[in-house]
Amino acid sequence: MIEYALSIIMKNGMDGIVKMENNIEKQVKFFEEKIGIVKKWENVVMEIFMAGKNKKISFTIENPNKKKIKEAIERNLKLMDIMASSPYHGIQEKNDYVDNKIFDYDVIENEKMIDIAEEVINNGGNAGIVFSSIDEIKIANSNGVMMNDKNSMIYLSARTFHKNYSFHDVSCSRSVKKIDSRILKDAYEILKDAKNEIKIKEGKYDVIFYPMAFANLISNIADFSSAFYVDAGYSFLANKIGKKVANDILTIYDDGTCKDGIASRKFDDEGNATQKTIIIKEGTLKNYIHNSMTAYKYKTKTTGNAGIISPRPWNVIVKSGDYIIDEIIEDFKGLIITNLWYTRFQNYQSGDFSTVARDAIFYVENGEKKFVKGIRISDNIQHILENVEILSKESKQIFWWEVENPVFAPYAMVKGVEITKPS
Repeated sequence: MIEYALSIIMKNGMDGIVKMENNIEKQVKFFEEKIGIVKKWENVVMEIFMAGKNKKISFTIENPNKKKIKEAIERNLKLMDIMASSPYHGIQEKNDYVDNKIFDYDVIENEKMIDIAEEVINNGGNAGIVFSSIDEIKIANSNGVMMNDKNSMIYLSARTFHKNYSFHDVSCSRSVKKIDSRILKDAYEILKDAKNEIKIKEGKYDVIFYPMAFANLISNIADFSSAFYVDAGYSFLANKIGKKVANDILTIYDDGTCKDGIASRKFDDEGNATQKTIIIKEGTLKNYIHNSMTAYKYKTKTTGNAGIISPRPWNVIVKSGDYIIDEIIEDFKGLIITNLWYTRFQNYQSGDFSTVARDAIFYVENGEKKFVKGIRISDNIQHILENVEILSKESKQIFWWEVENPVFAPYAMVKGVEITKPS
C-alpha cells in the first residue's frame, strides 16, 4: 500500500514520503506481589508527507486501505492549494544503512512476560509492569527509497517498598533474554540498612545520581540538541557549537544503530540511514542532530534523525567513566538520588530547571546512609554538565515514562547541586 500511496502523490507532481507501521504491544502488570492485568494492542498507521511548490503537509491514516488512502491524499492536496508557502528544499539522500540490531519476536510471548514478572516478585518486587512491542515498518519516498525494518523491545519497570520508602529500577533490551528480573534483589536490603530519616537544609550539595536519575537529565539534553529546538528558541545549546558546555570527562552521542538500543532503527522518518552522531565530546558541543530541512539551513548533511518536522534522538549514550559505584560512594559526603521526575524548565534558553527527587534518597556521611524526603533540585542544566566530576564504569539502558528517549547512563557524581524544598 505504500507504493500505491506514493504513486498517487508523484502523479500529482509532489515529492512524498510514505511510512507504514504495524505495531503489536503487550503489557503485564503486577501489584501487591500478584500478577494482575495482561493487555494487548495492535495498531496499523500510515504517515504521509507531501511537498511541492514550496508547500508541505503531513497527515496520518489509521488502518489504511486503498479507498482511505486515495481520499486522504486528495483531501490534503486541496488543502495545500489554500495553504501559505513554506520553504522546501527536498529530501537529502543518505543510503549507507546499518542493520546489526537484535531482533527477538519472543518479547511479546505472554508466558515469557509473565515469567519475568513472577521472578521479579520472587526477588523482592512489589509492583510494576513488563511492557513489550514488535514494530514492522515500511517506508517509500520519491528519491526511490523502498525499505523495510523490524524492531523488538521489552522493558521491565519495578518497585519495592520498605516502611514508607521505595526503590524503583528498570531493565530494557531488544531481547527477552537480556532482561534482568533480579534488578531489585539488593534494593530491599539497601532500604532496610539505611538509618532513620533526617531533614536537610536548602543549599548546595554534592550529589551521586543513580542511572535512573542521571538518564532523566541527559534525555532532556538530547532533545535540546535537535536543530529544530535550537531554531525555535527552546535550547540552551543555541550558538554553542565548538564551545565548552560540560566537564572534559563528559562525552554524549546519539546512536540509531546501537545493537541493543531499544530505539534503534534502520532508517529515519525520511527513509535516510540512521547513524552514530557525537553531540558533546570531552565537554565540547560538536553537533546538533538534523533532518533534511534543518540540515539545509545549517549547510550540512542530515544525521538520520528525522522526524519530518523535528529531528529527534534515538538512543542517547553517555560514555562511561573509570570508577565502580562503591569507589564513588567511599568517603563521599552528600546526597544519593536514585530517581527523578517532573523535570520542568523555567527557561529553555538559559537551561534553568527544577525536578523532584523521588523514591530512595539518602544523605551519606562517614559511610552511613540516612533517609531524606521532600527535596527538589532547582539548578541550571549546563551548570550540572560542567560539574560532573566522576562517572562510573557501570552503565545501563534506561527507559520509562519519565525518560522517553532511551539513555545508556552511568552513575554520576556532580558537585554543588542546588537543593530546595518543594513549594
